[in-house]
Order: sequence, then C-alpha cells, then structure tokens
Amino acid sequence: MTREPGDLPSLAKAAMSAAVTEVDAMIRTAAPAVPHTDAPAQTRLLVAAFALSLGAFLVWGAGFASADALHDTAHDARHAMGLPCH
Repeated sequence: MTREPGDLPSLAKAAMSAAVTEVDAMIRTAAPAVPHTDAPAQTRLLVAAFALSLGAFLVWGAGFASADALHDTAHDARHAMGLPCH
C-alpha cells in the first residue's frame, strides 16, 4: 500500500477498523450455533472401548513390528499426505 500526498494515517486506521468489524459481524452471523446434545452412556462407553482397543492395537503393533516395517509405514504415510521425505 502506497501513501498519496494528503493521506492521513488516522483515516486509514479507521477505515481498516470498520472493515474488520464488518467482516467479524459477518463471520459471527454466518454459522448458527449448534445445540449441544449429550450421547447416551452406552454410546459413550462403546466409543471409549473402541478407542482403547484401537490404541492398544497400535501400541502393541508398533512394539512388535520390526524397525524396517515402521520406517516403511511412516515413509508411505508421508507420501500419501503429499509431504516430501527425502
């Protein structure tokens, strides 16, 4: 942004402040609040059991896997995400 002769920094700040306030108001009204609903205890217990089982499987699998298998898995995952690895 270049300043022209006669531009006052205080006016630019006021214009930017008004634009930010307008965008902020649009963001706040664009997405309505989603009401919070509690899941039944049985569902929460089932999700917790699944997460615990998955975590135990991954830790157990990583503990008994060879170093080459772990390296190849991490290498393939990096390529699948589009990240460079070497």
